[in-house]
Amino acid sequence: MPSSVVCDAGGVLAVAGVLKGAVPTDSEFLALDWSAMTVGRFVAVRHGGNRERIQVEIGLALSVVHEWFPVRTFVAESISRAGLGAVDALDSWSALVLAEHLDLPLFTASDEVISSRIEIRRPW
Repeated sequence: MPSSVVCDAGGVLAVAGVLKGAVPTDSEFLALDWSAMTVGRFVAVRHGGNRERIQVEIGLALSVVHEWFPVRTFVAESISRAGLGAVDALDSWSALVLAEHLDLPLFTASDEVISSRIEIRRPW
């Protein structure tokens, strides 16, 4: 049975091969539904608004996630942990909260998130 790893948007993009780096092997990837929007924003910028290319790459990136969780249950805790200035890192902080609740490692491309409770893995 594969081990489970929570991914933020950067983790999803790395697993999908959009971002370079080492990826956890033999793992089941879990993510918050919020991360799908962050992945989409990244892909849209990457492809300069080209709708067809955006749709293909978003589809490929999102297909690597085995299970999606609703972010709404973690909103208050994510915002309090991240602080008001962490607009771009909210996806990573909310993924960290999910990982801590599930007691699983977090795979992230963010240098901002830290935890004393779980392992943080990065693609580099």
